[in-house]
Amino acid sequence: MNIETGQVRQRPRRFTGVEPSAILELPQETQFQVIGDVRYALTAQRFAADLLVRGVLEMDVRGRCARCGEYCTQTVRDGAFACSYSLSAANELIDLTADIREAILLALPMNFVCSEACRGLCVQCGANLNKAPCACAKPRQTIPWGMLDQLKLKRK
Repeated sequence: MNIETGQVRQRPRRFTGVEPSAILELPQETQFQVIGDVRYALTAQRFAADLLVRGVLEMDVRGRCARCGEYCTQTVRDGAFACSYSLSAANELIDLTADIREAILLALPMNFVCSEACRGLCVQCGANLNKAPCACAKPRQTIPWGMLDQLKLKRK
């Protein structure tokens, strides 16, 4: 995405729209798949010899839930995108692509989760606990430090 510096004079200028996700040249990860385009709502404002661009970036991504293994779609959102660019007579066109790419990559979750209420998989049989409860016996609760309670110490 490019901004012509001549479009931003005294007052802030708003830019909204979509760009194809291919411009970001995201790596072909096995963890996620880009579904749609990058949506943006940005405001560019001039401050002396600088151009401040800030706003919101969004993109839909599909990946596997880290708890249950089902595919899910999430909207990756950077609501605090902000970058500053130095203006000179030579740069009439400012390319935001690298900064938008970095913001999107940083906004990607480390682990996709289909919902906060996802119950995941049974550790014994592997059944998806979101679909149905499993018939496995409940594991006994063990207290890691419980054996210390039984320790007999001699006092001098």
